[in-house]
Amino acid sequence: MSWLRNKLSKLTQKSESRRESSSEQNQKTMPTVKFDPATVSKQVKANLRKNIESLDEVGKKDFKQVYDAALRCVLAGGDLQVLTVALRKIEGMPVGRAAEIARSLNRKAKAEIERERRASLGITHAIWMYANAPCMIDPRHPTVAEAQQDSAHSAANGKKFDINKGLFLNGKWTWPGFEKGCKCSSKSVIPALEGL
Repeated sequence: MSWLRNKLSKLTQKSESRRESSSEQNQKTMPTVKFDPATVSKQVKANLRKNIESLDEVGKKDFKQVYDAALRCVLAGGDLQVLTVALRKIEGMPVGRAAEIARSLNRKAKAEIERERRASLGITHAIWMYANAPCMIDPRHPTVAEAQQDSAHSAANGKKFDINKGLFLNGKWTWPGFEKGCKCSSKSVIPALEGL
């Protein structure tokens, strides 16, 4: 029996050794994107605060908890789970609405970070890119306003806009990813490469 235990022990050690080396190899070869928390400026934080204050579901007693979680979410490069959990602690907050708010706050913060990053690089214009996914909160039950927004965002695809002003859509200035349910993005216009 002892020979069997020794044999099993050796097989277990070999298996664990292989698993460890495989894990180390995966860590070395797996590409990752590092987020620089320094990109979260005072302006991004101020806009985050303003966006949370505009939410009907977040009262004064819950504001600090939600703001801290939203800031952690943004600083972590978009960890929506942190923010969704904090929002779920608000009495009566449905799971779907908490997830929707988390996505919206994160998209707006990312749009602001991107705008500041571009400005710091001297980039003044970008091209609107429609996501080919409805710019609506719930595409199964769109409101009239959401249908209008989606139509305007689809029509904006490929249009050049000033990164400071945004694009004038549906009677207001806006940026990709900034409106409720918007999934659009943009690409920078680099003057030296324009027209190539």
